[in-house]
Amino acid sequence: MSAHRLRLLILPLAATLLAVSATMAGAQTAGEKDALPFVAVTAIVRDASIDALYTGMTDALREAGFRDGDTVRLRFESARADAVRAAELVRTFERQGATVIVALSEPSARIAAAERLRVPLVIAGIEQATANEIRRKRKARLVTGIVNADRFDSPLALIREFAPNVRTVAIPVGVDDPAGEDAIRSATAFARGIDLTIEQLPVSIENGSIGARIDSFSAGRTAILLDRRIFPDAPVEQIIAAAEAANLLVFASDEDTVVRGALAAIVTDSYGTGLQIGRLVARILRDPSAARTMLQPAEPTYVVINQDTASRAGIEIPETILARRGRIIGWADIEGPRPRGKPAAPEPPSAASPATSEETEEPDSEQR
Repeated sequence: MSAHRLRLLILPLAATLLAVSATMAGAQTAGEKDALPFVAVTAIVRDASIDALYTGMTDALREAGFRDGDTVRLRFESARADAVRAAELVRTFERQGATVIVALSEPSARIAAAERLRVPLVIAGIEQATANEIRRKRKARLVTGIVNADRFDSPLALIREFAPNVRTVAIPVGVDDPAGEDAIRSATAFARGIDLTIEQLPVSIENGSIGARIDSFSAGRTAILLDRRIFPDAPVEQIIAAAEAANLLVFASDEDTVVRGALAAIVTDSYGTGLQIGRLVARILRDPSAARTMLQPAEPTYVVINQDTASRAGIEIPETILARRGRIIGWADIEGPRPRGKPAAPEPPSAASPATSEETEEPDSEQR
């Protein structure tokens, strides 16, 4: 047989072998992907807040070495405001071998916890009291998560970082309203550990006691913490104006008060909470016993700063604070309308966005 004819016979055979090898490699890759840890995520609806939670979660997972399609499988499904579908999704996830199920927002968390799940369930985007109730009434075996809770340590730590010479933090309270006493006790307990003293600042608009009381504090050694959880109806503008006249810095517990003239606040945001969720899920993937941990409070990590207020007070913003996630407001509106700006999470990478309902698998037909 000539060399030419031999080549003609060998070439088709080689092509066939290559095709078979490619098919086998593809099948092996698919099998390997099926063997990856499977993190299933659901929410009753999909909106900007849920997207930010999911993006933060996937970013944290990637940072921990869990990349979708490489070292983990991720799937996001919206229940489209349908409670029946929400329950079907959770059951489908478990049948399909989910390693961890993540339920974002209260309806989905309640529905998922009511199922007799054998896999760890992580809940998020709900209040502490609701989460405690869900945990008590759960049928799911293991429930943990990141929940919204009042944190009085973070604002005090921010004051310490911004103004290290401050030794007293005055918290405005309503003269005739004893609400917030538990919060004051919590703040006082934490303050002792960072060498701060908490004092209450009784405020009454009727008798003009704001200015007189503020004048008794020492400038440079005292800061005001205007916490709207403690004093929801606080006269924000009057307190800020009186504090500024007495050369006292005003910190806040919410971004709206910073827009209205307070120097700074540290707040929770959906993306930051998503980062916490991702770290918790990563711990569970590495060590399943981490699913037995108690519910964790969301950590305020987003700093809002009013540059106009800082400039008027002659405050130089520390580089450690500027390096954090957050935003800087360039002005303060003390008189006219009050814009209410929410801190925006960083633009999510497109690959991390939850798949649309058309791109994801439907629940098994027998469950519909």
